[in-house]
Amino acid sequence: MEVAKTFREFLEIIPDGALVINSGGIIVAANAAAASMFEYSREVLIGLPLDNLLPPEFRQNHAEHLAKFFAHPGKRSMGNGLRFPAVKQSGLQFYVDIMLNQMDVDGDLFGVAIVRDYTLQQQTEEKIRRELEYEKRQALTDHLTGVMNRRAFVGQLNEELEQLAEHGTPFAVGFIDLDDFKEVNDRFGHQYGDQVLQSIARMISGCSRHSDHVARIGGDEFATIHPMISAENALQMMERLRAKLVSGIESEHIPVTLSIGLMQCDDPSLCESVEHIVEMADKAMYRAKKEGKNAVVLARYMD
Repeated sequence: MEVAKTFREFLEIIPDGALVINSGGIIVAANAAAASMFEYSREVLIGLPLDNLLPPEFRQNHAEHLAKFFAHPGKRSMGNGLRFPAVKQSGLQFYVDIMLNQMDVDGDLFGVAIVRDYTLQQQTEEKIRRELEYEKRQALTDHLTGVMNRRAFVGQLNEELEQLAEHGTPFAVGFIDLDDFKEVNDRFGHQYGDQVLQSIARMISGCSRHSDHVARIGGDEFATIHPMISAENALQMMERLRAKLVSGIESEHIPVTLSIGLMQCDDPSLCESVEHIVEMADKAMYRAKKEGKNAVVLARYMD
């Protein structure tokens, strides 16, 4: 009984591509789905070596695996659910998922390969990955300003604390509060207030280094994280940041100033937790307000 005739009806009810190969690695039967997938007519596909469907650089190893597959009847030495590079008649390479099983027909052993084009699955997985990444970003992003939200800020601060504890890597945290922002909302309305917050967020991001992190952690409160920086450099950088922000605020005619508290973290014993760092930076920021506003104040450990 001819193999092609034996398998014809069986193969055509399979929605995926299906190939039958003999022990010599020759395709002896194929369904229409497989022929379409590899861009052959079924008549041309039958009789081809299976290696013709693989990129040249994979053929030697594939031949060795195929020999082992047929050398052990009843065993599936090539496994199920494999992902292989494949090549169409046009030369276009793509990936396929293959389930390979053995079948005995009148004492002759054949391999039956169920082949699924991985391209669509890959596109679906990529779409899901992008959607998940988008949702993750949304969950960690302040909806109004587009910078990190408080949740993301706390997560990043925990990472910096781990680096400090494990490697002694210093960092600084800045707390930035808009002076008299309530008066802006009361005088100009909340819509204008939102525009001010968006402008301030852009300015802070534009004045920060690429390695820095900017977050909005409250109504008119922003926070920054500056990795790998000394106390002296952190204070100088924050003063430059304040000056640039004030210049930008004046150029946009925004009626606010900024009070900034700075917490330097270079000693694990003094920077023990996120809560402690936030408290210290917050106290320094309020001290800046009490001392006349529009200033940078470095946190004191004795506070």
